[in-house]
Amino acid sequence: MKQFRGTEGGISRRHFLGASAAALAGAALGRPGRAWAAGYPSERPVQFIVPFPAGGGTDLVARPLAQGIGEALKQSVVVINKGGAAGIIGTQQAARAVPDGYTIALGSTGTHTVNQSLYENIAYDPIKDFAPVSMVCYYNNVLVVHPSFPARNLQELVAIIKANPGKYFYGITQNGSSAHLAMELLKATAGLDLPGVPYKGAAAAVNDFLGGQFPILMDVVINQQQFIQGGKSRPLAVTSAQRAQALPEVPTVAESGFPGYQAIGWNGVFAPAGTPADIVGTLNDAVQSALKQPALAQLTRNGLELHGGTPAELGRFVASESDKWRALIKNANIKAS
Repeated sequence: MKQFRGTEGGISRRHFLGASAAALAGAALGRPGRAWAAGYPSERPVQFIVPFPAGGGTDLVARPLAQGIGEALKQSVVVINKGGAAGIIGTQQAARAVPDGYTIALGSTGTHTVNQSLYENIAYDPIKDFAPVSMVCYYNNVLVVHPSFPARNLQELVAIIKANPGKYFYGITQNGSSAHLAMELLKATAGLDLPGVPYKGAAAAVNDFLGGQFPILMDVVINQQQFIQGGKSRPLAVTSAQRAQALPEVPTVAESGFPGYQAIGWNGVFAPAGTPADIVGTLNDAVQSALKQPALAQLTRNGLELHGGTPAELGRFVASESDKWRALIKNANIKAS
């Protein structure tokens, strides 16, 4: 398992620009809090709020993670799926929970770095209302083209689009999704006139892409692996800073002529703001232990890449990503679907 430190696993330390005050304060407190929390979590099971429906991709991470955390804590960790409103409902519930360590939440790109720029009047602040615990994993996006499209690499794609501005379209799997933002970041970086066709979900977008309705798609690796292997889509680049474990032969966007480019989806564990630093430390230890378990490790076959790390590192990452996506969403005039 790679650790969420430095530049390992495609996460550059230069992206960690701003620190979460809560995380840094927690790190500074250190050992004095441990005596206070000596009995944690003996009182009752820990509730693990997952702000998306059961059975989805996030749930595939949450279930084995909860089991691993529970084994480390020697206490039951109960997954509570609270879906709705792009993860806002469940995340808001977690933010309002008593900060005693008995409620934690699985955060994501949307809930903690994007939604506040896409939606108005969100009743939680993803930075001020949460104590970061640990990064868990990130999932990569891959830029693919239909086999009939002539581009064999990203540079060729860019050249074709620039020679034919506005002629070609790409499919948007969902407005504000990690894949959507990754493509808009690429368009802004490369200066491309490439309109997007919005879909209500990845399945419909992928079906039309495979049917030749449009030639270009940005999608998560886990969705595209079978089509790449079957020759139904041609991968040009992945969006992480380093190559994806699941597609090691596919270069990154950064390698393909756009250094510094990175656009990933991710999941991390958070507690409500005000959770004692020692409890946050105990939870962090439990997450690191869970990430070593085979049930989570096997998810790497599906394009996920596991990462641990400290609360402060996750806090800095969330602050940096929030700034990046806020600027892009504003400049590209991206609206929630």
